[in-house]
Amino acid sequence: MDLSKYVDLFLSEGREHVAELNGALSEMERAPSSADAIAAAFRAVHSIKGMAAAMGYTIVTERADALETAFDALRRGEEQVTPSLLGHMIEEGDALAREIELAVVQPVPGSVAEPSRPQSRKQATHVRVRASRLDSLMNLVGEIEIARGRLERELARVADEELSAAFDSASRLLTELREQVIGARMVPVGQVFERFPRLVRETARSLDKEVDFTLDGAEIELDRSILDRIGDPVMHLLRNALDHGIESAQEREHDGKSARGRLTLSAQREAGYVLIRVADDGRGIDRDRVLARAREAGIVAWEATTLDDIELLRVLAHPGFSTAAAVTSVSGRGVGLDVVDAAVRMLGGAIEIKTVGGRGTAITLRLPLSVAIVRALIARVGEELFAIPFTHVQETLEIRPPLMALRGAEWKETDIAGVTATVVMLRTLFGLPPRMSEQMLGISVLAGGRRAALMVDGFVGQQDVVVKRFDPPRGGASMFAGATVLGDGSPALIVDVNSLI
Repeated sequence: MDLSKYVDLFLSEGREHVAELNGALSEMERAPSSADAIAAAFRAVHSIKGMAAAMGYTIVTERADALETAFDALRRGEEQVTPSLLGHMIEEGDALAREIELAVVQPVPGSVAEPSRPQSRKQATHVRVRASRLDSLMNLVGEIEIARGRLERELARVADEELSAAFDSASRLLTELREQVIGARMVPVGQVFERFPRLVRETARSLDKEVDFTLDGAEIELDRSILDRIGDPVMHLLRNALDHGIESAQEREHDGKSARGRLTLSAQREAGYVLIRVADDGRGIDRDRVLARAREAGIVAWEATTLDDIELLRVLAHPGFSTAAAVTSVSGRGVGLDVVDAAVRMLGGAIEIKTVGGRGTAITLRLPLSVAIVRALIARVGEELFAIPFTHVQETLEIRPPLMALRGAEWKETDIAGVTATVVMLRTLFGLPPRMSEQMLGISVLAGGRRAALMVDGFVGQQDVVVKRFDPPRGGASMFAGATVLGDGSPALIVDVNSLI
């Protein structure tokens, strides 16, 4: 496969990760024992290693792997940061940056074609636009959306047919503009997917395994800002499937399977989401082994006897958790689903896992089509307003306390259309005093295959909201996926439903 079309992407992402590495090293100079800085440096070189391996840049891969090993020793407390060690790491980081720059201009083991020289060609039918310009344009559209909401609110007070007609016309044009801008940000997932066949082939060879890799749905489109951030998570899933999931040819034949394993990376559209799925026909996840290791690590109680799919995912996504017996160039460092989980949650998505012993595992990333503007239900809790993304909302509820199960001092469960659902009292969760009444309002939501009832004080309405980045206080709970400004100028936090249930 010709990977030359990914050279620019590799260089761009490589430079970003080098910048992250340099920032972490600078922080380590100021605070040598900073666990956050060490972890950030580790993640940066780990990502560079995976990208370089996918492109076939052996020298970059080996140098990044050596640095990763050094940072891993610091992360685990096996080594201490000393001035000489830090100086060596800074030199190695500089050398890694140089190797990244050299790799894209020097042809390698026939893996990446040498960049082609400019040739005379027909007039281009496409133009390249910087992603930052599209982001700025999207932000402007978002601000106009907020202004439209305010204008609509003011016009409701004025009975003027001509003004209303003019507003409706402008509103339709704005909606069309928004759709066009969002469309300009959409790109096929194949732009990221098509660089993985080589990664799978090389990784399988290093593990001495035989694997047939299938790529489906490469034409499905996703927001560029999302697509740019799922490359590393998908890479982790593929490497974990090859190392932990797919058995050796001898083991498969002994179990009556084909000697060649099957690994599939697919994308599909479903109800406002894009589903990215990595599935294999391997041994499946050993729940008993995961449970035993989780007990030892204190992640689950010693009394726990089994793990369902949701509990299994929670354990596997715990930072640093690993069942690998030894560290290899592929896995065993405790990096995997925790990285995937963090990245997906940051995008407002969710992870789902299905595994059957002896038959295989499927891990699905449920991602929103866009993170710029989302349709949301606006609810009131106390004096504050909160936005719940419509992608999770099933219906609004009116519940009487007798329909909810009381456990201890809190309401825990209720029945929604014959299905038992968890009750989440947002007043209590947000630090407000509980309040009970004869009739309570709730929102039936679904996330990660689980249903819950979010109890609120009132409903304000629904509207398209512009998602703004929200950084929770240090050490605070990450219950929010962003913030927004409503049509009347009121601020509202966007609830991260995945984190609540």
